Amino acid sequence: MIWIIMPVYNTEAYLGEAIESVIRQDISFKENIILHLIDDASTDGSLSICNRYQEEYPANIRVTHFESNRGVSYARNYAVEKCLEEQQRDSDIIVGFLDSDDRISESFVSKVKGFMESYPKINIAATEIHYFGSLNEPYRLNTRFSDREIVDIRSDYTYPQYYIGGVFLRGRALRKLRFDLDMDFWEDAMAINRVILLEGKYGLVRDARYYYRKRADETSLADKAWKDKKLYRRILNNGYMRLMQYSIRHKLRVVPYIQFVVAYHLRKFLNPVRSNELSEKLSADSLEEFRAELRHILRYIKPEIITHIPTPLPMIEAMLSIKAGKRVRIPRTYTEDDCLFLHRGFEITRMSERQVRLFYIVKKNEDYLGMWRGRFSSPAYAMKKEDYIFAEHNGKRIKSIHYPCHKRIYILGDLIRNYKYAGFVIDIPREWDRARFGIHMEGHDILMNEIVFAEVKDEVREE
Repeated sequence: MIWIIMPVYNTEAYLGEAIESVIRQDISFKENIILHLIDDASTDGSLSICNRYQEEYPANIRVTHFESNRGVSYARNYAVEKCLEEQQRDSDIIVGFLDSDDRISESFVSKVKGFMESYPKINIAATEIHYFGSLNEPYRLNTRFSDREIVDIRSDYTYPQYYIGGVFLRGRALRKLRFDLDMDFWEDAMAINRVILLEGKYGLVRDARYYYRKRADETSLADKAWKDKKLYRRILNNGYMRLMQYSIRHKLRVVPYIQFVVAYHLRKFLNPVRSNELSEKLSADSLEEFRAELRHILRYIKPEIITHIPTPLPMIEAMLSIKAGKRVRIPRTYTEDDCLFLHRGFEITRMSERQVRLFYIVKKNEDYLGMWRGRFSSPAYAMKKEDYIFAEHNGKRIKSIHYPCHKRIYILGDLIRNYKYAGFVIDIPREWDRARFGIHMEGHDILMNEIVFAEVKDEVREE
């Protein structure tokens, strides 16, 4: 039997859709699924919706109502305890989680059931996340599902899991699952990764889709949490540090997988947009205290873990710099036709993978009339005064001219990239239908992307 735990709090606008997605599975709801709805003292019509569905499916839907609000962690723990009681009677039950504003695909439960039957020694499995609502796209970490079906964290440490939604557990894994009551953000990542750490492996159920709603009004708990400036230090100490201490307690060290879980999530603080918001919210003293706490966290994370994070180079360098207490730049190594950004032999990126972009055809400036205007503000590299962009076609090369650019990247108040020399104009002959663009940097010529002018002409603006 598959048990699905759904905490409910003031989600009457979405709750019916979530429940219906469970009922309308491609396997019999009545024969295969128990849905436990825990109403956490909702003040809207959520409880009425829960009760209405229970009346329709009394054998398959259970409703618990709390008279006072206890929080999502308490609700989940309560439901887990009820499942553990049931587990004593039926050791084959599998327990999963669904939030009351999300939904699941029609074949979701059958795919989870089939996976767990195929891998009897795997006690925890995750499903694909797909955003819907104000954002419609697959979750970035879904790439895991095309790579493998079983993640062994001893060797696959770059495969983190954060959401509890769409995760299923059984047996001893379920007995290990507990949510911290004093955490109101990242509590699911903390809980699930403690279990993964102890289990050592988890499964990936391909094509079982969990649809995570992104609300346009940003009223979800996760969205509201990021707006709370108190969150930032709480997640460092109650989240990251506590998870690493758990790893030390049970494995005598912070294992690479936990290091990566922390580092990959920590990059959110160093995203330039969120970093700027943080800098505006905190005083200079508070920002410096935050940086010191970040440095303390990063002490437990090896540089090679940081450089394996799939994130723009400025954020990697910012992490390494905070960790070292000084400015760190990833070394560049030139080959015959490229520039590689390497850290201890690991290639982070290469210049030939970067792209030149064209924005305007100059109309108002007589000095550059009719010329193409563009910018090369790659996260990997900020051009210097002596660098330049060039275009090639049929063996002919044209050199660009610098054009003022005011773009900057700041992370936690520090200037990380100054793109003063990234702007350019270039006089492309009318007979050229396309050109391969490149950069001349530090005495080296490196070819990058090709641009077909007819394809981009409708996208560029007339200045």
